[in-house]
Amino acid sequence: MESPESLGVGIIGLGVVGSGIVDILRDRRDYFKSVRGIDLVIKKIAVRDVSKKRSVEVAPDLLTDDPNVVIDHPDVQIVVEVMGGIDPARTYIQKTLGSGKDIVTANKALLAEHGDSLFNLASENNAGLAFEASVCGGIPIIRAITQGLPANHISSLYGILNGTTNYILTKMSDEGGDFGEILVRAQELGYAEADPTMDVDGTDAAQKLAILIRLAFGVSMPYRSILREGITSVSPVDIAFASDLGYTIKLLGIAKSGERGLEARVHPALVPKGALLANIKDEFNAIEIVGDAAGPQVYTGRGAGSLPTASAVVSDLLYQAERRIAGRPRVSRQMVDVSATDPLATDEIRTSYYCRFAVDDTPGVLAHIAEVFASHDISIARVIQDGRSETEGGSVPLIMTTHEACERAMQQAKDEIAALDVIKEPPQIIRIEILNG
Repeated sequence: MESPESLGVGIIGLGVVGSGIVDILRDRRDYFKSVRGIDLVIKKIAVRDVSKKRSVEVAPDLLTDDPNVVIDHPDVQIVVEVMGGIDPARTYIQKTLGSGKDIVTANKALLAEHGDSLFNLASENNAGLAFEASVCGGIPIIRAITQGLPANHISSLYGILNGTTNYILTKMSDEGGDFGEILVRAQELGYAEADPTMDVDGTDAAQKLAILIRLAFGVSMPYRSILREGITSVSPVDIAFASDLGYTIKLLGIAKSGERGLEARVHPALVPKGALLANIKDEFNAIEIVGDAAGPQVYTGRGAGSLPTASAVVSDLLYQAERRIAGRPRVSRQMVDVSATDPLATDEIRTSYYCRFAVDDTPGVLAHIAEVFASHDISIARVIQDGRSETEGGSVPLIMTTHEACERAMQQAKDEIAALDVIKEPPQIIRIEILNG
């Protein structure tokens, strides 16, 4: 048997993910040598404080507080960036790629913001830029799209892309309670950051969706141009009525190709209870992709955490090591040769809607609202009007679902209905998505 090829690895960042990478490389080293013919050897690790006590044991001479020492190390061929953030991570990645060394990163925000320039820099220097861990942690979705489905024209992609919001919505559905109290519980369990804004407002999911759109549809789309709505306005009342109607509420990332253009949006959606994505619970992620040859494909698993993310990073390390040893181009043309595009205008989106109105408990209210909908060519599918107000002059919930309608028409109708004297609170409008299975 031939001796395994030895490659030096440098790591920038030794938090929970970095520590997981070290653990996996140690645990699987003999397997990688015997089965894959590759010996991945950690040569240097950059940390903020070399004196800090760590959860993983590391020889002191491996540590440095200067990431440039990792990048410049003569025995390092592949650098792992798991420090996070935009800067200075971007500077270190640019330097690594410029030197012809390969980068493995979990940095979705950086790729969503500066992916075009980084992929071009990798191509110019025949350097690898791998990022499996940037989207959905341990789910090998990047590899699935680029290597498992290249024979397909992908028509749609639906994803539960954020574990924090999925955990919150799951607990609201299964156990009751409101958004705020369950968010605190998620923070205590480590599923939500101290500042969860980018999770709950949909930014995290939009960044991941932009990366997936590049792979699945071959276009570069700024994540800020993607329609984005978070989950903070979803109430227990909406959860309960959605259930009565046969739906579960999920925060979805959606990309769909059509004659009018490529839809891209992130928002809460009512999903039929029988759909696979409706039954993805807690911190798990899932992605449904529909290709013209393969049909619907669903991928699910833990979307975050030390070991799932570390698993994806190590997978990329092996992939880049094999390409380096074989002398192949180390960044795919699929990532470089893309055209820039904007999503289909929000006004042109067509979908069905769930509508909740807090209305006066008086006769004729339904007729007023129905008249507004009719004037905008919106057809009502179902109505729920349960109970009476417990106080004179109080309000009651009126629930409607619609058949497919234009987003522009729905927003105009929403504004007109909100201005009616019989409406006591701002209307709640949530889109309905009928999935493939």
